[in-house]
Amino acid sequence: MIILLVYHSPIPVKIRIAFRRKSPILKKTHLLPVDTPQPSTRLWWRHSSFIALGAALFYTGYVFILDGKFDLVSLAKVMAGTANFLFAASFSLSALGYYFNFLDSKIIYRKYLGLLGFFASLIYSLLLPLVRPERYFYGFFENFWSSDVLLGLGSMIIFAVMAIISNNNAMQAIGPIRWRAILRLGYVAFFLLVLRAYLNNENPIGSDPRPEMWAAYFAHPSGLPPVRLFLSFIAMAVIFLRLSIEFDKWRKSSAAMTTH
Repeated sequence: MIILLVYHSPIPVKIRIAFRRKSPILKKTHLLPVDTPQPSTRLWWRHSSFIALGAALFYTGYVFILDGKFDLVSLAKVMAGTANFLFAASFSLSALGYYFNFLDSKIIYRKYLGLLGFFASLIYSLLLPLVRPERYFYGFFENFWSSDVLLGLGSMIIFAVMAIISNNNAMQAIGPIRWRAILRLGYVAFFLLVLRAYLNNENPIGSDPRPEMWAAYFAHPSGLPPVRLFLSFIAMAVIFLRLSIEFDKWRKSSAAMTTH
């Protein structure tokens, strides 16, 4: 009854708007937007930046424990680890939101965590010619067809495309369905990086001038796992999480078909 009186009253529009804004009854029943500040883009950037800083501090300690020092090579490893974590957090939010409803309000952070992950991976890529010029600067074209460069470059291209289209204008131009499909290529990029690390675990690639030798570590595990191995564990966990969703959807659709 109150709603009908408000919307169909002969009171002039300006007076009715003022009445609606000040009406405690309507505010109490949540029929009007209460004058509370909405989360802003600046706030989302700030929260995501704090997460990125925490990840960078964690990997700084991780790399320092492994290497016993901290130099430009160590900084590159920290950037790789930070990018890995931010991408994993971005991809996992949508996947975990499938299972846990309380994370629905956090889905907005996917974009900001993903963009910060791209920036960190870009810094890592720019550091590579400085720490390994014989491979990534004047030796770049000589090693271009190696799995190290091809898989790494392929994943960076995918991440760059995702960063470029991470806005509403791109979604409207491409279409929501195609837009989501392109963003899901991030899982492919993650897998390419895992494949790159596995194929080259016996080669000194990336910012590490020494091979990681995964087989030797698995045979005699001692201390923290090598950086690329640790990052690969995280990436594969995210990929398996996404695959679990697809499997669950398939299971539910199969069960629905059998019941009809």
